[in-house]
Amino acid sequence: MRRFRALARAAALEALAEPLSAILFLVALLAVHLLPVVHLHQFGEPGRLSRECGFSALLVFGLVFATSAAVHAVGRELESGTAAAALARPVPRPLFFCAKIVGVLAALALFLLAVSGAMLLSVVTSQMGRIVTQGDVLVWGPGVAAGVGGTLLAFALAAMGNAVLRTRFCVGACLLTALAQPAALAVVLFFNQSPVPWHLLPALGVLALGCASFVAMAGAFAVCLKPAAVAALMTVAVILSFVGPLRAVLPDIHRFWLVDAFAGGCTPAGADLCAAAGAGALLVAFWLVAGSALLARREIP
Repeated sequence: MRRFRALARAAALEALAEPLSAILFLVALLAVHLLPVVHLHQFGEPGRLSRECGFSALLVFGLVFATSAAVHAVGRELESGTAAAALARPVPRPLFFCAKIVGVLAALALFLLAVSGAMLLSVVTSQMGRIVTQGDVLVWGPGVAAGVGGTLLAFALAAMGNAVLRTRFCVGACLLTALAQPAALAVVLFFNQSPVPWHLLPALGVLALGCASFVAMAGAFAVCLKPAAVAALMTVAVILSFVGPLRAVLPDIHRFWLVDAFAGGCTPAGADLCAAAGAGALLVAFWLVAGSALLARREIP
């Protein structure tokens, strides 16, 4: 287990250390906070655009972040020879592959934490905007300022840590940005007691499981293919998951995208949440087994 934890921790830090990771964290969170500001017309209840931005940020930016990290964590180490050095020790190949994917999934969980906090804060600011403006669907300025300011302050602190303490900027930026979102939500709730839509989180977690299956799939492909080929295959897989998923090996995004069930104050059925979560977990397990089998058959010089 010590080897597993060490490999997973290294993979998580490598995923967060990529410059693309910090950019995706920043763009995703700013989009969640700022896109509701341009919501000039009323389409449904307040907070609808905020929650859809949160789900979309996880599906788009989170998927790009995690799948690229999985390809680097597995494929780059196999090509560079780092994997050969690790496997020369008594480290089973399935353990190596699973630890790398689990590390990337831990980084995805951090992204999920950031998006969850930003989405909840954005929904609260949209709800408060309607109260302050007596019916118009606008956003509450202090809430937006807290979300955007917390995100930018996290990057500033990460830059200071890099300059003074020589910490890694991208890792610090991702960690601080993720922690800044629930902190900003707590500050807003301290000054203004508004209901928080906690019921959105299970559906967001289900969507994260769907993304996790793509991450495990990308890692399995990276065992035997070049990064460019993996990117092409993953593009095809994502498109198929929308238009005609092979449910035995691909997630059906329509089953994981449960945000539409919240329209009109409704909530998705518990059976739908459990079914989607079970399907996602089974797909992750399938691709972990497939990747382990592919790595066991690959010749590593």
